[in-house]
Amino acid sequence: MRPLVPLLALVIACAPGEPAPEPAPRLVRTEVVARGPAIDRVVLLGDVEGELDVRVVAELPERIRELHVREGEAVLEGAPIATLEAAMPAADVAQADAALLSAEAARDRLRVDLARTGPLVERSALPRSQLEALEAQLRSADAQVAQLQAGRRVATLRRGRTVVRAPADGIVAELGVDVGDLVSPQLPIARVVQMDRVKVALRVVEQDFVRLAEGMRVSVRPTALPGVTREGVLVRRSAVLDRLSRTGLVEIAVENADHVLRPGMVAEVAIELEHREDLVLVPSRAVLMTTRTSRERVAHVYVERDGSVHRQEVEIGRRYPGAAEEESRVEIVRGLEGGEAVVIEGQHVLRDGARVRVAEAVANVGADRG
Repeated sequence: MRPLVPLLALVIACAPGEPAPEPAPRLVRTEVVARGPAIDRVVLLGDVEGELDVRVVAELPERIRELHVREGEAVLEGAPIATLEAAMPAADVAQADAALLSAEAARDRLRVDLARTGPLVERSALPRSQLEALEAQLRSADAQVAQLQAGRRVATLRRGRTVVRAPADGIVAELGVDVGDLVSPQLPIARVVQMDRVKVALRVVEQDFVRLAEGMRVSVRPTALPGVTREGVLVRRSAVLDRLSRTGLVEIAVENADHVLRPGMVAEVAIELEHREDLVLVPSRAVLMTTRTSRERVAHVYVERDGSVHRQEVEIGRRYPGAAEEESRVEIVRGLEGGEAVVIEGQHVLRDGARVRVAEAVANVGADRG
């Protein structure tokens, strides 16, 4: 047989004529609504690149005889980077010189013969056909000399290319060879990078890409250096979007005289799209959506006053995602004026007029999307 004591206690507790005990006030957290500015910005990650990044190659398939630079050194345009073995180019020049001297000697002999034959033909001592034959041979000799002179210039130019020079001012970022290595036009010797000004390449989604324009100011922060922030400017955006990703390429230029930003780094770029003043903004978690939110942008919040809350209908505007670890904010177009304390924790179990205990109140000073 079951005991009757619990049942008796239940009957006594529910006896008519005795009021039910008032529920204890619920513990909530609030935030004071304030007017302030809001910055709408898009934040993306991109790769840092040198303003100029050139791969230096040898134009001749030769071995390296001497290296004139070390990795990390600054070089000026035209400064030697490496000297190649010059035995074969030098032999080509010597061969071209010998061939040219022989052709010039043959041409000079023809000129002498022609000078002697001319007067004899005038006196009818020799036939004119002999003179004409010598003239034809001299024209051929002149052409051969010109051809060999061009060949010698090419051989001399090839010999000059045994010295590989820097194509521009910059830093030797990579030096991938050593003395004695065989190089070719397909094997880079080094990379010369200009770092006084760097660029950051970004892929921006279609919805944000259409709002960008050249000349916009941006903030650049390398993820590996949390305390470093640089100002940059949007200098280029692609004319078309990628069909597969629906993104457009954007290029940011950043001054980098101290070379803190290094090519290859990952940087967080914040591009300001819009700056608005004097908005009423509340934390997004304070806003409770309704069936009218998607159509009419109508939602509600709980406003705390003197230990109780009342449900306030509001019209919401744009949402501003918070920067870094900050909470996102929602613009209130109608329903709040600023100065109200809205519930940001515990609001989902409240009813209009409920008694509450406030655990903490913080101030809302604005929003910064990023």
